[in-house]
Amino acid sequence: MMCLEVKDFIQGYIGTRMDGWCLWSVLSWIVTLSVLAWVGVQLIHLTRRLFIHAFAAYPPFTSYGAWAVVTGCTDGIGLSYAKELARHGMKIALISRNPDKLETVAWQIEKEFGVETKVIQADFTKLDIYEGIKEKLAGLDIGILVNNVGMATRISPFLDVPDGEKTYQDVLLVNNMSMVRMTHMVLPGMVEKRKGIIINVSSISDVSPVPLLTTYSATKAFIYSFSRGLAYEYKSKGILVHHVDPWYVYTKMMNKLVHRPGLMAPTPDIFVRADLRSITKVQVTSGYWLHNFMREAARFMDFIAPTAATNMVGWTIKNVLERAMQKRAKLKKQKADAKTA
Repeated sequence: MMCLEVKDFIQGYIGTRMDGWCLWSVLSWIVTLSVLAWVGVQLIHLTRRLFIHAFAAYPPFTSYGAWAVVTGCTDGIGLSYAKELARHGMKIALISRNPDKLETVAWQIEKEFGVETKVIQADFTKLDIYEGIKEKLAGLDIGILVNNVGMATRISPFLDVPDGEKTYQDVLLVNNMSMVRMTHMVLPGMVEKRKGIIINVSSISDVSPVPLLTTYSATKAFIYSFSRGLAYEYKSKGILVHHVDPWYVYTKMMNKLVHRPGLMAPTPDIFVRADLRSITKVQVTSGYWLHNFMREAARFMDFIAPTAATNMVGWTIKNVLERAMQKRAKLKKQKADAKTA
């Protein structure tokens, strides 16, 4: 018997002296069972999300409104959101910085999916753009807003980022201010008709600080807090706020860390299709079944040993970057040798 735990526990509870070792045994069992219960609940949630991302039916997106507004839409995840929502019959308002890319994307979407598009050129590092955006969106029945536009710094210590003062200001304006201003612009129309979807695209770096990308990961933590608070405030008014924080997706922004798509790093199209299945069913997700497992593992590590988790992330980022640089240098040398030969 475990030092007569039950008897001793009862005796201790009613005031009788209890052996110290036995008390520790009881507490250990309580902690162990609590952890196992927590792990069991998380596994149930993860299994549920796996089936949702893989097999759930897409919601009727057009029932929320005729138009979807997508920021940062000319490449990567944003482009895939625009295409997939157009595939489901939504008209697309495209907002990005490069006018040539915007026109190309608009033409491709109209040709492939037969839906109307609207092009809005805007540089989200500026603050004087929002009145112009508001004027061009006026009168549209907006059902979905995808806050996707994002910017990352170079992977390096805080003071080593080139032109740091401007770079950090731009990162905050693009990653955070754009989301706040675009949401403040579009949300009143959704509240008025009591339906709408806001998709806030973040990053798994919102779970725990990421050394060498410190400011970037801090802006993503802001998105996580903003999304959860907004979801609570406007749920009763029929608004769905969907927060998605992916791990590696094979995009231009991640090309220094990911060299090819695969199981761990899906293409943007695969990722977005998986995430769109979950829009009305999951409020916070990593959008892709395997990324959800990575996210929960990161959350658990940050909970039980936050300093160790930060150190491990920093070490991993540094080593991945070094290997990527070595591989690039090797490929560059091979190309140079081939030209010489």
